[in-house]
Formats: sequence, structure tokens, C-alpha cells
Amino acid sequence: MAECRRRLKWLLFCALLFFGGLTAKLADIQLMNGPVYSCLAFRQQAAVLPLEEYPRGSILDRNGVSLTGERKVKRAALFPASIKDEDDVAAGLASIFHVPVQEIKKRMQGDPYTLPYSVNAQQEAAVKQAGWAGVEVVQVRMRYGQRPLAAHVVGYLGKIESNAEWRKLASSGKMYAFGDYVGKAGCEHLYEHLLKGTVPSPLAGIYRDALGRTLDGLGVLVQEQRDGSRADVVLTLDAKAQRIVEEEMEERIPRGAVVVLEAGSGDILAVASRPSFHPADLKGVEISSGEEVFFDRAFAPYPPGSVFKILVGAAALEKGIAQDAEFLCGGKAAPFVRCWNSVGHGAISFAEAFAQSCNPAFAEIGLQVGKSTLLDYWQAFALDDRSVAGYPLPRDPRQAPSSLQQPYNLVNLSIGQGPVLVTPVQVAAMVNAVVNDGVYVKPRLVKGFRTQRGEVSLPGDSGRQVIKVETARSLRELLALSTRTGTGQGGYLETGGSAGKTGTAEGIADSKYAWFAGYAPLDNPRYVVVVMHEGSETGGECAAPVFKDIAEKLLF
Repeated sequence: MAECRRRLKWLLFCALLFFGGLTAKLADIQLMNGPVYSCLAFRQQAAVLPLEEYPRGSILDRNGVSLTGERKVKRAALFPASIKDEDDVAAGLASIFHVPVQEIKKRMQGDPYTLPYSVNAQQEAAVKQAGWAGVEVVQVRMRYGQRPLAAHVVGYLGKIESNAEWRKLASSGKMYAFGDYVGKAGCEHLYEHLLKGTVPSPLAGIYRDALGRTLDGLGVLVQEQRDGSRADVVLTLDAKAQRIVEEEMEERIPRGAVVVLEAGSGDILAVASRPSFHPADLKGVEISSGEEVFFDRAFAPYPPGSVFKILVGAAALEKGIAQDAEFLCGGKAAPFVRCWNSVGHGAISFAEAFAQSCNPAFAEIGLQVGKSTLLDYWQAFALDDRSVAGYPLPRDPRQAPSSLQQPYNLVNLSIGQGPVLVTPVQVAAMVNAVVNDGVYVKPRLVKGFRTQRGEVSLPGDSGRQVIKVETARSLRELLALSTRTGTGQGGYLETGGSAGKTGTAEGIADSKYAWFAGYAPLDNPRYVVVVMHEGSETGGECAAPVFKDIAEKLLF
């Protein structure tokens, strides 16, 4: 009897294992891979046409607005196997869309296809009235609009180019085929493993019989697919702020970068680089082209000029140099470096030297502070790391502290000239630390991800104290003085006020970089804005007015 019970228990255990495994497999088929099998079944039974340009998740701003300009457009879908009289249909469609007949006929061969013409209400009515078998007006999800935003950080797509690339992509566990479009740069590339869809959604199709002949009586059927394999990437960008920045740059900055941070949090609300590109129109644009349109200047290191005096000023204040400490400016005859004011400022206080961007005074300040102290602040403000939260970038060896330790370069360090190199995003983070009472917060570009199971947030940096609260307060006074009476007056906002620092730097081959880095309004700042204009003259004349216009549009 005991032996019988033991055998029954084993039989029950084996049955549970069997049915448990069967249930798990059915759950995998039905829940996890249901859309895939549903799509494969539809493809087996019908001549199908994807109604989605690229089966991928979206790249959205913080409010859920598509940054690529996704939209649904009506298109005429052709199913050649169901078309009875090609000449009649081609002539009719050519008349409706006002295109040559041959242009329609050449698209009526092979697989189902959507004509590349937007369909208005009158044209849709004309197609329906004609009643051609194998022709239907459908809605197609297009990934790109006429003016996509933040092209450099969003990135672009391209076809799989090699077997090695295909193997690397397939190792993510998702299905890839040669000819698939995948992310090649920016977030499209970084988050390919999340964005890539398994099946297009929706699909249009005409059912076929066992011999592969279309069953025209059922018409064109549209099947929605729930693709749980794809996710949306949500950035910290604000589409409205991004559009303001890009429109301003189109008008006034042909080469350069602009960064807008949310004051305090460090979230990047806008980031743009010029020249730029349209991710849906890359034909004829080469990465090696003279325009360098794919080069993202917002994350590239440049000599900062006098905006670097914010860091030098912080080090000087914490070294004990008072705002009213006096220095001597001899103009073009100064011993270490000449001043933009050729006759010189004469005796000038630290505060006025900051506001007037006096190089001879800051050369003396740098000598008092010392190179090792400046390098400590360099690392404290993370100027050796150009990546941001959610957007990892390799470190640039030119920004390593060791690159700044050559002899006889302390004066250059003190005024922000070579070998000092910083990115516009890094400058924005430095200004944000001043606004944030000395707490440095690593900027964040990716807010999180949206899946069918909910949202996943990417937490921001908790921050760390890099300068004293009193130092930050004094720096804000100096920045405000610069826009009231100094070189930054072109960036002053009449309503609400603003504070900031100009910079003019020289690079190789006589290249020039005009900077303005500041914040607005003065009380309870909301935005940190950095403008870098490549090939321009001075920060006060060129970059400061752009800052002012952008800040006013953001605030008002």
C-alpha cells in the first residue's frame, strides 16, 4: 500500500511537471510571442503590406511629443495580384494624383506597395468611387515629419551593412534580417535593443486561397498588432524649448551649439548643433563632408575663453581673494597676456575684472590660485567627463587632467584658452552648480522608457557639493554684474533680469568661438542657457544677444 502511494505521488509530480511546462510554453506563445505568431499567420494567409514606415518605438520629449515628428498619413495601397486591369487602374490613379501613367505602372509589379503621395479627401473619395480591386486608401504611420527636432541626439537610421553587424544585433534576442533599418547614431543607436519592434503595426492584407490566389471578395483587411517587444524612449527635452532654440539657430548661428538646462535639476530641456541634417533625407550627405553635419558640437570640446573664469572665480573666492581685491591691467602692454581694452583698465577690482573680462587681472589671479588648485576644481566640475545621464559618451583624452599639466600654461588656464577644452553641456552644468548653491548635478538627457507594461524612470543625479554656498552666492553676484555693467550687457533681460558670462576663444587656424553662459530670471532661476557660436567675433556682440532672445522666448 505504501509503495502504491509512493508511485502515485511520483505520477502526480511528473504530471504536474508536464502540464506546468506545457502551460509555460502556451503562455510564452500566447502572451510573450503572440503578436509574432499572429503576424506570421496573417502573412501565411494573406498578401500583406506593413502600414508602418519603420517598426520601432518612438523617441519622445518629456511630455510625450514625438521628436521625429511621427504622423499618420493617408496613402493609396496597391495589391498587384488583385488588380484586374493594370492599364485602367494606372490611368485612373495617374489622373487622380496628377502624375505620369508610367510612374504608377512601374509600381504595380511584385509585392503590395503604397504610393508615395499624400491623399486628400477628394482623392480618397475618387479612389473609393472607382472601386478598383486591389486598391485601397489606408493610413500609414510615418516616422518623420517635415521638421524633426534634436536630430543629433535622436540620431538616424540606416540598413544593416555587414554580417558582423547583423550578428551583434541578433545577440540582443530580437529578430533581424539583412536590409532592416537600425539605429546608426544617437538614441536610435544607443537604445536599438529597446526601440526595435518585432512586427509592424498595423498590417493591411488581402486573403489568399490554398493556391495563393487572392480572395478579392473580402477586400483589404487591416489588422492591429500588439508588439510588446518595442519600447518608447522618453527624453528630458521639451519640444517647445527645443523648437525655440532651433529656430533661433537657423536664423543666427550657422555653426555652433545651444544648450538649455532646467535650473536645479540639470535636466536638458533643449540641445542643438548646427549645421544639422534631416534624418529621413540623408542621400548625398557624407559623414566626411566639409559641412560635418553629423558632428554634434553640443557634446564636443572647445576652448571656452572667458566663460572659464567662472571656475577660476570659484577657486579664487575659496582661496580667500575678496571681490574688492585690486589688480593692475596694463592693456596691450600687460606682462603676461594683453587685454581686449588696449589702453588697459588700470587698477581694477576682482569683481570688475570678472564683469569686464579682464585677462591681465585673471592671469594674476590664476598665478595666486595655482595650477593644482585649478585642476582640482576642473575635476570637481566633472570637466573630464562629457557624458550625461542616459547618454554615455567616451571620455575625450584632451580633457584629461594630465593634458593640462604641461609647464608654462597657467596663464592660459586662467583665461580659458588652450589647452583648456570644454563642451557646451559641461559649461551649462557648471553654471547650474552656481545657481544650485554649489551643488553639481550631472545633466540628464533620458528621462525613462515606456513599454506596454508601464513606464520605467531613469533617476537623475542626486548631486554633490563642489563649492561652498557662500561661493555660489558670490559668483551669482559677479555674473549679475557682468550683465548689468560688463561685457554681458547684450544678454540682459529687462523683465526678470539675467546673469551670465561672455567668452571669446581662439582655436587652431585662427578659428574663433563666441560664448555666453548664463541663467534667467535673476530670482528663482528657471533656465540655464549656453550659446557657442563658432566662427564669430566676440561673446558680447554675438552670443549674448542670442542668449537674451532664447531666454525671453522661454520665459515669456
